[in-house]
Amino acid sequence: MITLIVTKSEKVQEAFLNSVKAFKNQGVCVLLAKSYSSVAGLLEKKGVKVSNFLFIDTLGSSELDNVVNISQEDLTGLSISISAALQSLPKKAALIFDSFSTLTIKHDSKMVAKFARFLFQHLQAWETNAVIIVAKEGTDAELLAVLKQSADKVEEK
Repeated sequence: MITLIVTKSEKVQEAFLNSVKAFKNQGVCVLLAKSYSSVAGLLEKKGVKVSNFLFIDTLGSSELDNVVNISQEDLTGLSISISAALQSLPKKAALIFDSFSTLTIKHDSKMVAKFARFLFQHLQAWETNAVIIVAKEGTDAELLAVLKQSADKVEEK
């Protein structure tokens, strides 16, 4: 199931931390707004064992075994990293994006919408639980419409 959480920008981090905590067993976290070094301590304070998760970090650089570093500018590489990470985990692993709308800083919103459609099709085919978090403010209306249409469940917070 793909869940889209649309929230105020100041609540994006809280929504991300709570989403990861909800999938405390295992998953893949795609970090677009904050680096692993910024998020790891916050997750541990929430009782999340970060070693159970794989992190795709688009902002920092870490040498840890559970962190893959990739540039936000490389959507193809990001897609490949997500695919490889999910396939390396058991079927019930979750995928959580910390702030999907952040991709529009480096890319045109039409390109991000196309990436979202592609990603959502694969997530549904893989039967992966996913949480996509976007900020209400500043998210392109067309992108938000594509995300809402493609998600199985939409939560406005």
